[in-house]
Amino acid sequence: MLRRHRQGYRLVAVPLVLALFVTACGKSRDDAAPAGSSPDSSSSQPATDGSTPAADVPMFGDAPWPCSKGDGANTDSGNEPGVTKDAISIAGGDDAGYVGSPGLSHQLTDAMRALVKKCNELGGINGRQITFNYFDAGIFNVVAAMQGVCDQNNFFLVGEGWAFDSNQEEVRLKCGIPAVPTYSVSSAFAHGKDVFVGVPNPSDEMSAGFFAQMATLFPDAVKNVATLVGNFSATQESGDKVLAVAPQYGWGFADAKLEYNAAGEADWTPFIKQIQDSGATMLYWSGTCLPHLQLVAQAAKTNGLNIPIVTDANHYAVECAGANTDGSLDNVYVRLSGIPLEEASTNKATQDYLDLMKTYGGDIALLGTQTTSSFLLWATASQQCGAELTRACVLANLAKVTKWTGHGIHAEDNPAQNHPSSCNIVLKIEGTGYKRVAPAEEGTYECKPEWIAKVSGTRALAAALLDGNRISQAFATK
Repeated sequence: MLRRHRQGYRLVAVPLVLALFVTACGKSRDDAAPAGSSPDSSSSQPATDGSTPAADVPMFGDAPWPCSKGDGANTDSGNEPGVTKDAISIAGGDDAGYVGSPGLSHQLTDAMRALVKKCNELGGINGRQITFNYFDAGIFNVVAAMQGVCDQNNFFLVGEGWAFDSNQEEVRLKCGIPAVPTYSVSSAFAHGKDVFVGVPNPSDEMSAGFFAQMATLFPDAVKNVATLVGNFSATQESGDKVLAVAPQYGWGFADAKLEYNAAGEADWTPFIKQIQDSGATMLYWSGTCLPHLQLVAQAAKTNGLNIPIVTDANHYAVECAGANTDGSLDNVYVRLSGIPLEEASTNKATQDYLDLMKTYGGDIALLGTQTTSSFLLWATASQQCGAELTRACVLANLAKVTKWTGHGIHAEDNPAQNHPSSCNIVLKIEGTGYKRVAPAEEGTYECKPEWIAKVSGTRALAAALLDGNRISQAFATK
């Protein structure tokens, strides 16, 4: 089943035309996501209130910007952290200061700065101008970054992305700051209290269409897959999920379940030899494209190993394909749940993101589209609070958003109940660019409800200590 993703649909779960005054009821995701909950069966259809926005209403994608001057009647007392009648302070950040990869994830902050500037130009959140406070965690300094966020008395974390986000949780929960991040890595944060993500990545579920699509493309090769993942938690969790879920879609695994040093290897040839000796006919890789995967692919080519390499969405990046001047990465297949940037002409939200970055400056990347989704999710929930903006009100609004596409920038998912999308796209690196493989038609996804797969038995899931509402208790405070 192909689902088209076109301009003109409105997929905001709680429409902006609702009354501005929302009573804060203090609910968190503990209340919103009962055990065993799942997306509504009608999620394949766009959610709409049936209205047509006025011609002069600024739009992003298929819905209005959730930013406006308001009516000047804000009643904020100043007692809410980071909020006054005319201002809001939010925090975010990335790992750009990591010396091993300078500028790491900076594209998400580029997007946040552009989004905040545009929102403020439109009037802010009901007239409240947004101040964005940036924190560089540099991967290993995430505790200090989070402590800075708390010490500055910010309203929310918005659009951040920190690789070691489990290390922040004890501090975050103690100071009580909610988060709408660009992405989550650890189980503890992905299932954290008062955490809502525009593109959810829970540890107990997985968007698994990629496995089915690759089984269709390579029915024999998927029966004997080697795995090569980094020896740190983020890549190990990705690998564990694949081992737990892919067999449901016809995959089998070779004896070569390998781990490499997260800092890289002086020689990748021994790994290639082990993969060859196992008889593997496909390789699943978890890590970074440059330089590690490129070096692996070059070693494979040198040693005559010519098998498909399948990997995750972080390998959809201009610099990754651009480095493929020798063709060693031509066998790499990447999964996506958002319309590729090259197809912006088919999808208004994607084009709007590109135009936003062109106007305000900054680097363009898939990460930026995910940041856009999370910022719009937070801003929509905040705008709906009207005259009095509180964390409780925003969290109550977020807990209603069971259908979300970031105004059309990615496939529909369910932030309120922490369920990923059932839709997928497969791309292939070809030369120094990307080629769509499945589904073939530009601007479409392939979606099936059964492609949201349950995950069980992984190390990360056990460590998360999920309660009956799928909220992590690993760092729970009394």
